[in-house]
Parts: sequence; structure tokens; C-alpha cells
Amino acid sequence: MKKISVVVLVVVSLAFGGFAEAAKAKKRTRNANRVGAYGSVLVGMTRYTGDASQNEAQLLDVLATAEVPFQNLSASTKDTDLGYHAAFGFRFTRFFAAELGLVQYGELASTARGQLDFGNGFEDSSVKLAFNVGGPVLSAIGILPLSEKFEFYGRVGYLFASSERQFSSRVSGVSGVAGSAKGDSQNVVYGVGASYNINQVYSIRGEYQKISNVGQASRTGTEDLDVLALGLSVRF
Repeated sequence: MKKISVVVLVVVSLAFGGFAEAAKAKKRTRNANRVGAYGSVLVGMTRYTGDASQNEAQLLDVLATAEVPFQNLSASTKDTDLGYHAAFGFRFTRFFAAELGLVQYGELASTARGQLDFGNGFEDSSVKLAFNVGGPVLSAIGILPLSEKFEFYGRVGYLFASSERQFSSRVSGVSGVAGSAKGDSQNVVYGVGASYNINQVYSIRGEYQKISNVGQASRTGTEDLDVLALGLSVRF
């Protein structure tokens, strides 16, 4: 819910900023020369592409080696989650822009479940291993205008990632043992996208991003992820 609230606030801020700029009586350049400052927000689905089978096996071992009777063990992984990318940028020429943004890529979560008997009969029990990452990203944007309305663009960014791996457990709905490890890394972000310029102020963006080896190997481990997002850009 907190992530959704941040996204909503950014979208509202961009919208009001755009209305305010549109109301000013100053001449706009043509879409083909959209030079100047802008803000954007992208909201989309993050997919962690690594093999989660080892995490699942380790979680099953936690339940199976608890030295109590167990039954009906199973494990699964949720490898997609909602994420966002909010940025302020400046378009220096028709073909080049730079952005400073803040991203949150969502959570990867592996969970093992079963019934364990701690002396009061079999109780629903679970252990979970989660990974999430976000941070500031600085990007160079190369732009290929096709017309006044349509543009393609490519992104090369540098992500200053803050990642966290969390372990948690539950028995009969009650939280149990938990712990976490945090780490930092710097990662290259590659992206390709397209823009549709609605008018002189607003543009719709669609973008695909790819990031590899996110996380600190010695503390959180690393993950690879793909992002498919849709968003709005507002020219100031």
C-alpha cells in the first residue's frame, strides 16, 4: 500500500504541474523540438528471472529439519510484483536527454508451507525468503523521433541499488523467527521504449528494462530482473 501511495502522489504532482504550465501564456516549441525540463513516472510489472529452486529447497529443509513431525510440505515462488520509476529529466536536444530517478522494483518471495506438530497437534506453518531492491538511478536517454507524435528511445542508466533479503516464519498465523540482511551494489540499467506525444505537455511512455546481478553477493545474494512498464511524462 505504501508503494501505491507514493506512485499516486507522484502522478498527481505531475498532473498539477502540467496543468499549471499549460495555463501559462508562453509559446511552445513544436513536438519535434521538445527541449527542456520534464518529469515522468512509470508503473509496471517486475519479473525476477533467476532460478528460485534452490531457495525453495532450502526453505523446505528448514521445515523438514525442525525435529518435529511434519506433513504436506510444499514450496512456491512469487517472482512478479508491482514496481515504479519516478524521474525528473532534461532534454538537451531533439535526440538526447538525461534523467535522475528513484526506483522500487518490488519483491521476489519464496515460501515453504506445511503442517508441523510442536506437541499440540499439527499446525499450519510457513517460512518465507523475500528479496527487494530499489534506489536512485542516473540515466542517459537517446531519442529517435519518428514524427511529431511518436518517438523511440533507449536508456543506459546506473543504479545505486539498496537491496534486502528477509527471512520470516509463521505458525498458526503467529509470527515467529525473523531476520534480514542488507547490501548495496551498483548496476547498469538497460532500457528501450516508445513515447506518444499527446500534446506539447503530456506524453505516454512504454518501456522495457533489464538489470542483472542486483544485490551484494556476500550478504543478500544477487538477482536478475526484467521490467515492463507504462507511464506518463509531463513537460514543464
